[in-house]
Amino acid sequence: MIVERMAAEIGVPVNFVQSLARTASHEYKVYEIPKRGGSGTRTIHYPSKRLKAFQRWLLTHVIEKLPVHPAAAAYQKNRSIFDNARIHENSRYLLRMDFKDFFPSISQVDLARYISDRAALFAAWTPNDIDVFCKLVCRKAVLTIGAPTSPALSNAICYDLDVDLRALSEKKQVRYSRYADDLFFSTSQPNVLSEVQQGVSDVISTVKFPSSLKINSSKTRYSSKRGARRVTGIVLGSDGRAHVGRDFKRKVRSLVHKYDSLGPKEQASLAGMIAYVTGFEPQFANTLINKYGLPRFREAFGQTD
Repeated sequence: MIVERMAAEIGVPVNFVQSLARTASHEYKVYEIPKRGGSGTRTIHYPSKRLKAFQRWLLTHVIEKLPVHPAAAAYQKNRSIFDNARIHENSRYLLRMDFKDFFPSISQVDLARYISDRAALFAAWTPNDIDVFCKLVCRKAVLTIGAPTSPALSNAICYDLDVDLRALSEKKQVRYSRYADDLFFSTSQPNVLSEVQQGVSDVISTVKFPSSLKINSSKTRYSSKRGARRVTGIVLGSDGRAHVGRDFKRKVRSLVHKYDSLGPKEQASLAGMIAYVTGFEPQFANTLINKYGLPRFREAFGQTD
């Protein structure tokens, strides 16, 4: 029984776990953070330390062991936005679609249906185990931005969705990937992606779970080699290759130039930004070294040895 095992390994009584599950929705602090691009704010529900301890245990011992479809590129070990972009780099046409309120669209009812549908994965679970699990990973009966369990759990719940969208894409000879709430479809054939868009709507309306997903039509984008094509922030160039955007690289160069005036947090952030770009375009390191010298590059990259 999962509740008894979790209680024993964390070192608390079983009735404490059950009590926490009943009141879990009240164990969050609410924060508002700016969205990228300055278009409003995003609400983050941050779990208390004690709730997070149980969520992390469930993440490690249950959720990360659940099957995830290969088309799901986010929240996966040894996979990144680079890998997601490269799936589409040789295409001429790109369609991006976006789910509205992705995590809150996945409900406690969806989780219960998923567990029932995947009974072999939860063979030793009792009804109490299922109830406690759902309550510990949900806030007010839905997944929430801020809980460490939500990203990986969303991938697992969306397995059948990814199966259906991959099948739709292969039927149209289109490539498909999903990065969290972003859907990407690409092809070199004209006049195909509009058919895919309609097919996506049909799939979403018939999939068993998650049952409340909706497309944010204001973020649906078509693009081609005639203009800028972006996949999770990566630019798909007219040369058929994926690149980090020029604006981002310009920002990195500017920060390297004024490195001495940066604070410790900004310096640490810069090291991460350099790793981000060079991980995708290794030659970018050479341009920084040639322009600012090896000592400055090593310092900015956090290589102090």
